[in-house]
Amino acid sequence: MLTTLFTSLLLGCGSDIAIITRDKAITDTNSVSDVVEETSTPDDTVTNEPGDDEPSQPSAEPSDEMTELTIGFAELSLTQIACPACMGVPSEFDISASLKLHQPTTGGYSDMLQVGTCVTQELGSYVSSTPLNVSGVASFNSIQLYPSGPGEWTAANLQEFQIPRREPITVVTDAGVIPNAFETLEGFDDVQPWELRYVDPSYAFAAVVSKQGTTFTWYPVITGALFEVMVVVYTPDGSQILGLVSCLEPDMGYMTIPGSYFQSYPTWALTAIYLTRHRIDRQPAYEFNGYLESHQTWTVLGTGHIE
Repeated sequence: MLTTLFTSLLLGCGSDIAIITRDKAITDTNSVSDVVEETSTPDDTVTNEPGDDEPSQPSAEPSDEMTELTIGFAELSLTQIACPACMGVPSEFDISASLKLHQPTTGGYSDMLQVGTCVTQELGSYVSSTPLNVSGVASFNSIQLYPSGPGEWTAANLQEFQIPRREPITVVTDAGVIPNAFETLEGFDDVQPWELRYVDPSYAFAAVVSKQGTTFTWYPVITGALFEVMVVVYTPDGSQILGLVSCLEPDMGYMTIPGSYFQSYPTWALTAIYLTRHRIDRQPAYEFNGYLESHQTWTVLGTGHIE
């Protein structure tokens, strides 16, 4: 009966529940201060030289003094989707890599919720910066990234086998090199509830997210990493998002989400369940006179229902 129910739900909602990546858009704006130089003559008359009334522009290259400021952001993420047909996507993997470099700034890119807490909405961060005027390709070891904007690079069409496991990454650009910029993550040998991994739409959404509380487990554990479980809740027909809950803990191999977060949702509401390992780092980039921030994620995306 459960199989028949979920089959009919899938036929009814099609790809309406396609949620593959969470929005973490960070918009950069250039901040330029107008400066007008003046010179005084002996008779106190102000005389401007040609061009003195034009604002000075920030250098497109980094300064020559090391700072404690942030000079850029590197991101590498892999999402493995248990049931691509349930999410309305053609592939089991969604993989991305990106890099941005800019003048040193006091801003930061960490948009994680506080460890040991749960939230019911997504967080985001904003960094105002002046991008470096850099051309050419960049790389994370053997992963090639191509220009996508001023001081920005992205990788397209990455395959799962291209992502190294637990490997130090050197960032290379035409403007300079950042050795040991970050270390990559690895995935999972096991996740529970095991029904999360159903790939056939006829059996998908079988994992139970209980109103009494649900414990998720995974293996292996990476010391020093963080782990997030996010449950996005939809109507029973999959046509609308009702809400979400996201909880963050140290990577310990298990996490229990209290059932109180799901009491207001209808029984048989569908869910998309993200199990995400995070690594956040900040390493010196001496050739850029500041620190490169990084955020690596490895996610398993499964399906379930409220009960």
